[in-house]
Amino acid sequence: MNKTAKTFLFKFLLFPIIIVIDYSPTYGQKSSAYHPNPVLGFVDGKQVTFEDVRNKKTNDLSQQLYQQLSVRMMEYSIKKLAAKYSEINLTPEKKVTLKEIVAFFEQNNLQERGTLEQLRPQIKQFLQQQIRNQHLLNQYSLALEKGWVVSHLKPPSEFMLAGNIKTGYLRGNKKASVILLEFSDYQCPFCGRVQPTISRLINDYKDRVAFGYRHFPLSFHKEADEAAIAAECAREQDKFLELHLLLYIRQKAQTSSDLKNYAREIKVRSPEKFDKCLDSEKFRGLVEQDIKDGSKLGITGTPGFLIGAFNPKTGEIKGEVLSGAQPYNVFKKTLDKYLSRQ
Repeated sequence: MNKTAKTFLFKFLLFPIIIVIDYSPTYGQKSSAYHPNPVLGFVDGKQVTFEDVRNKKTNDLSQQLYQQLSVRMMEYSIKKLAAKYSEINLTPEKKVTLKEIVAFFEQNNLQERGTLEQLRPQIKQFLQQQIRNQHLLNQYSLALEKGWVVSHLKPPSEFMLAGNIKTGYLRGNKKASVILLEFSDYQCPFCGRVQPTISRLINDYKDRVAFGYRHFPLSFHKEADEAAIAAECAREQDKFLELHLLLYIRQKAQTSSDLKNYAREIKVRSPEKFDKCLDSEKFRGLVEQDIKDGSKLGITGTPGFLIGAFNPKTGEIKGEVLSGAQPYNVFKKTLDKYLSRQ
């Protein structure tokens, strides 16, 4: 790597720090004012700001850097202060008890992963780390309260993505002001794994949230795109949901012949029309548009979810992307956040 490239890389890696650190004056020292949207440069005489180029990837990196800097700032501060102030103690007094280990083992249903004796060392280590983290946080809070630490770290501003339901299949309250839009692949095991969670969310939020589905078949799943087309062929006969649910149960058998058999199993009105639709790949363009729109949102794997404010008249969505088969509570927390804003 030449010197110019190294200099550029160094500046690029440092750039997110400029975003998250508040450079406001402290203790009478002069400093550059913090700006949440710094100018990166100029294109054709017009300035380009961070917000102009910000996407999900750069936002995620900024969030990760902020979190890492927050932890390092806390650890560094406590270590320095412990040498001067007797109130600061690096070692937590609390110890992990056997009762706590057993409770953790039982509450998290770890029996399938091994016996208590097998998992005891890992559980103890995890709980000890939790105690240490909480202890450091308490010590850091004390230091901030005493004025021994002044932090200029600021989290990145909230990043909102714009999308649209377009031809997505809708469930729940279709006129709701909040939506969970899923981009999934019928042959993706993680997409199959998250379906019970989605069903639970629909049951719990059916009166308040719209639930959308758009296709995102991955290239290395040989029959996933045909399965997506088949779902649309079934929708043409008002049988989308029936085939949709069946495909996640039969993830390992989705050949053209399988799909035609499934259409008969769910009793589409015209099996011949379904077969013709599938053979002609009638909805190939729709599936490809779904993939294109998902990619624009920063979705690279499945399942991916766009959750946010929804305009049912225009189909517009403004929110954030969650990646992967997240637990119920992660979806709940995000949905509740947007519901509270309505």
